[in-house]
Amino acid sequence: MKHRLAKSVGLSLLSPVIIGTVLGIYYALTLSGEPMTTFFNLLMSAIANAHIVGLTMAAFVVPGYLLMYKYAKVNYSGVLTLGLLGGAIFSYLLSATGGMVFLINTAMSALAAGLFLYGLRQGAVKQQSPQ
Repeated sequence: MKHRLAKSVGLSLLSPVIIGTVLGIYYALTLSGEPMTTFFNLLMSAIANAHIVGLTMAAFVVPGYLLMYKYAKVNYSGVLTLGLLGGAIFSYLLSATGGMVFLINTAMSALAAGLFLYGLRQGAVKQQSPQ
């Protein structure tokens, strides 16, 4: 169980890279100017805000999942909601009180919670499949 949790948390930390890449490509294609500079600036900005994702995973998502697992009441929408809530709280406290950065950090934390659940499901499927 601990190995699967650690692997899933590691997978969730890809969220800033995914969000930064998607936003970087979008703005590089839509804005005039240097597309590569715009892409790398947005990618580095998303990676610089990865601490929001880490704190959300440590304070909200993993403890919430373990509590749900303990009582056999794992609810995926509940885990995703914990990701959104944690991302919003930590983004407000540490990074931005409003605006686009606030929304992007919150979405990044929700994606991290989704990747966490995906990693847990993949581990459970591999564990149950006959070999």
